[in-house]
Amino acid sequence: MTMLTSNPPAVDVVAAQGLPPITPDLTYHPVDVGTVLHFGRSPGEDLALLRYLRDVTSHAVRLRWRLAGLPCFPLHTHVHLVAPSGGVDADSTAHATAWAADYRYGSFFYRRGPGFVAIKDVRPESEDARLTIDEGAEHFLAMAEAHTLADLEPAAQELVDTVSGAGLLLRVDQRLLVLPYRLRHWPVPYLAI
Repeated sequence: MTMLTSNPPAVDVVAAQGLPPITPDLTYHPVDVGTVLHFGRSPGEDLALLRYLRDVTSHAVRLRWRLAGLPCFPLHTHVHLVAPSGGVDADSTAHATAWAADYRYGSFFYRRGPGFVAIKDVRPESEDARLTIDEGAEHFLAMAEAHTLADLEPAAQELVDTVSGAGLLLRVDQRLLVLPYRLRHWPVPYLAI
């Protein structure tokens, strides 16, 4: 999904909201940021917040937060990320409730292997898919780390539209976000995913 906007965020929205940095020592620990994440201000800001939630989910941090506004992107693009505990008004509460109802850890992730990337997508309202990328795996991994198109080598830049078209990436102007998170921690029981 590509969205063009002339409304880039003026500041780093994650830093501006005072969110804690995600580090491995937070894994499996509850974090109550005591804040509301404000979505819907601009697609660029929403992309930054979704990146933060993707990293939180990847590191299995038990983040407790509330939703204000509505994300600029459809629910199926972020339902696999740690859901809000509620909203601040009727619309955001309804969206938070739908998000929480459909959220399940392990519904859209990737794993790294030697020379390949395995992707699993079993989100609600999506066709179940399991993909293995061997040729070009390094380009996908570079996209997963990149914040902008300029962060990528030319060979990876050429694949951005293909990856976006496959529903694996959101793009706002030159900003990118690979949607599946890296699975770093298997749940118990491991068959849960």
